[in-house]
Amino acid sequence: MSIGWEPSMETGAPQLDAQRRALVERADALVTTIEAGGDRSTVEHALRDFGDYSVRHFSEEEDCRLRGICPALAWNGTARAELIKIVATFRESYERRGASPELAEDLSCELSGWVARYIPGPVTALPCVTSPR
Repeated sequence: MSIGWEPSMETGAPQLDAQRRALVERADALVTTIEAGGDRSTVEHALRDFGDYSVRHFSEEEDCRLRGICPALAWNGTARAELIKIVATFRESYERRGASPELAEDLSCELSGWVARYIPGPVTALPCVTSPR
């Protein structure tokens, strides 16, 4: 049930692509940990790693000097809010039912949908993705 990074997700901006790839990889690691029936501390570690990286990722994008005028960053607030909702719903289900293949499948489906909506393909020739900060 891996989400997986696809070349079509790349924007052409190495730093942005690396950050988004790392976000997808951490989401995959969380889903894989749940699928494997990881114990509570293992799942908590994967969830914390995903959550911590998500916060760093969105913070860096919010600090971009061109936020608000750059199409590559226009979705930031909406994407963050939706990801928080997905993780909160997952956390609630996990607390109630524990790790299960069904929970892993639900989380994978939700995160895959999020990635499809918010990790866009090429956004080239824009100052916010072609110039260093």
